[in-house]
Amino acid sequence: MKKLIFLFLIIAYQYSHAQAPDPDFNDKIAFGEGQSHQKSASFTESIGFASYDLVYQRLNFKVDPAVNYIAGSVYSLVKYLENTDTQIQFDLSDSLSVDSVKCNGVNTTFQHSADKININLLMPMPKNSISPVEVFYHGRPPETGFGSFVVTRHNNSPAPILWTLSEPYGAKEWWPCKESLADKIDSLDVFITCPVQYKAASNGKLISDQVSGETRTAHWKHRHPIATYLVGIAVTNYETYSDFLDIPDGKKIEILNYIYPEYLETAKTKSAEVKSIMQFYNEKFIIYPFANEKYGHAQFGWGGGMEHQTMSFMTTLDYELVAHEMAHQWFGDYVTLASWHDIWLNEGFATYLTGLVFENLQNGYYWPIWKNNQVTKITSSPGGSVYVADTTDVGRIFSSRLTYSKGAYLLHMLRWEMGDKQFFQGLNDYLADPAIASKFASQADFVGHMEAAADTSFTEFFKDWYYGEGYPTYRLVYFTDYTDMGKQKLRISQTSSNSSVNFFEMHVPVRIWKNGKSTDLRLYNTRQNQEFTISDQPFDKIEFDPDKWLIAKADLISQVSTRSERKEIQIIPDYSTQKIRVILPEFSGKETLRIFDVDGKILRNIQLPDQDSQVEMRFLAKGIYLVEVNTKSQIQSEKIIIAN
Repeated sequence: MKKLIFLFLIIAYQYSHAQAPDPDFNDKIAFGEGQSHQKSASFTESIGFASYDLVYQRLNFKVDPAVNYIAGSVYSLVKYLENTDTQIQFDLSDSLSVDSVKCNGVNTTFQHSADKININLLMPMPKNSISPVEVFYHGRPPETGFGSFVVTRHNNSPAPILWTLSEPYGAKEWWPCKESLADKIDSLDVFITCPVQYKAASNGKLISDQVSGETRTAHWKHRHPIATYLVGIAVTNYETYSDFLDIPDGKKIEILNYIYPEYLETAKTKSAEVKSIMQFYNEKFIIYPFANEKYGHAQFGWGGGMEHQTMSFMTTLDYELVAHEMAHQWFGDYVTLASWHDIWLNEGFATYLTGLVFENLQNGYYWPIWKNNQVTKITSSPGGSVYVADTTDVGRIFSSRLTYSKGAYLLHMLRWEMGDKQFFQGLNDYLADPAIASKFASQADFVGHMEAAADTSFTEFFKDWYYGEGYPTYRLVYFTDYTDMGKQKLRISQTSSNSSVNFFEMHVPVRIWKNGKSTDLRLYNTRQNQEFTISDQPFDKIEFDPDKWLIAKADLISQVSTRSERKEIQIIPDYSTQKIRVILPEFSGKETLRIFDVDGKILRNIQLPDQDSQVEMRFLAKGIYLVEVNTKSQIQSEKIIIAN
């Protein structure tokens, strides 16, 4: 789900690329619900749900987009996973009224309280038996979470619209269901009856749209497993059109669009872009998982999008939003997170696939912009993990900075660690795993596939980057080692922005330049003040992570002169000996060294004893300091970082 996107254009590029996608990607969540989402946020999956499997559901809804009201029935085929003597349970908000319940076509008794329907079985049900249960209900759905069930008007039009958005906990606010991240509905039919002037969008393939007097009924048929929160309906005065994308088996994928009349002509200009994105995903991953039914867009009245299975609900068909919601059909819908703790398996993945679209399409122009924006957003605050500890906090579940951006960049860094071949092999193996395909996946499922593809362990990587908080700031010092044949060496140290991670073990990307030519290096940084030989000869320039592979900052890159005739003061911190070496161009005996803390307090003030002196820095605690050397003609300062 893409939360409330606020967009802007880079002006210099806007005029020359009028149809280009928006480069900002700074999606933000606006939580204006106050207390309205708190009730749903206390979600825990019912223990009673483990006793049965939903084989099939038929949803019959009667709605009017001008009226906040729903009436209908939900018919379920239930397979009992254990011997069940007394009851079966469904979720339904207490704001709605249950009219009656039938088991095997016969009315039965029930209790409806605490947002649960406890249905009394007419007879004991043996293990593996299947029987129908049907709930008839009506009422005014409460508006909770990100909407659940909303009646409003679209744009500046007088036309009313009704739409639903059930993620994460809103399905029970508008229909009797099993809110579960363990049991997908194996097969689904949705019948939506509304006033004749409107059209209704939903999951699966449109089987019929029949008019009867003053009403019309749309029948949508979906024959793929689907998580409850991915079921959705939207009703308004839609205009519809379809595009078709060829796939290798000679068939076509229908891309069906339910669009506001006032947006129709604009939407049609997006057809080529939409097809190019789906073509890219088909080639990079498995073919669109629901190709035998459709992929669709339905406009709705919310500032973003929601990846309802086979029918994404969209505020517009803007490029980045289309890429994000379509990506969810693979990562989030076909393979669905098994816990809201691991929401990044949905949102971080869809955000990164959007990045891949910008890397591979539109001439790659927005790829560096996308990366820079993500890193800037992530490093705007020192803490926060991708893992969601408190799943009752809906705002934290859908944190733009952590779940979306940091989750996406975790994948980008994993790609850097693995290499492209192994990384994309791991992603495709994850999608193809029969244990999770069309089912639910855990964090361990994903990590297992990536470790298998890379033939290595990522325990430390995920400990630091998934469960841990923050990011490193690197300090790089390059110098000539005269004791080793004048080789050019690089010393790397780092400080963590959050105490939850002492040290980020990573391959550090470095680029060196000489005579206009560059060489890229991968330096495996496993300890503080680690030294690497990076060249046998002097070079012109060095860059840290020029292609933005890491969530990191670079504090300083400094150079120690390779020329013996240098006339400037040289301040060389040697972290291995915990000393500062000071080399003076000349010596009078009156030269001084001072060390300041970040508040400007002088911690040491000494007179240097020689032209080539060494000063202890063991007394310094972890932190950042300024070393200043004064001579008769010069003042030279150098920042140092004590990391441990």
